[in-house]
Amino acid sequence: MSNWLRAHVSTEIKNARRDLFEKALANMGYKPDYSEKTVHGAYSYEASEKVDCVLRDKDGKLTTIGFSFDQGPKGEVMLKVSGDFFNCGFNGNTFMKRLGMQYNFEMSKECMEEMGYNIESVENKEHEIVFVGYRMAA
Repeated sequence: MSNWLRAHVSTEIKNARRDLFEKALANMGYKPDYSEKTVHGAYSYEASEKVDCVLRDKDGKLTTIGFSFDQGPKGEVMLKVSGDFFNCGFNGNTFMKRLGMQYNFEMSKECMEEMGYNIESVENKEHEIVFVGYRMAA
């Protein structure tokens, strides 16, 4: 039984940036393949949708999950996920929460570095991420 999902990811990732999106996916063991423009269902090529990229897993195998970068009503970039989560080992909501957390992690790390902090270490606990860093006083 397939579990096809089409959803805008506006609650987790607002004004999506491709560079942070790619880093977040890499943290999860995935890589976007922008040469693939169609995502297919796990058991049926009839269940398909046009996307901007399809995910490859850590072994380089194409998954049944794709993403599109759509223009929102206020001009913002909205990330849309489409695909079949049946053989992924998790559901779409869990995947998107993890992706949102990793995306926010990368954004927070970038903001801290822009404010002059040197990130010494990162602890990725079950439901929280802890940055350890320092900044030289002026």
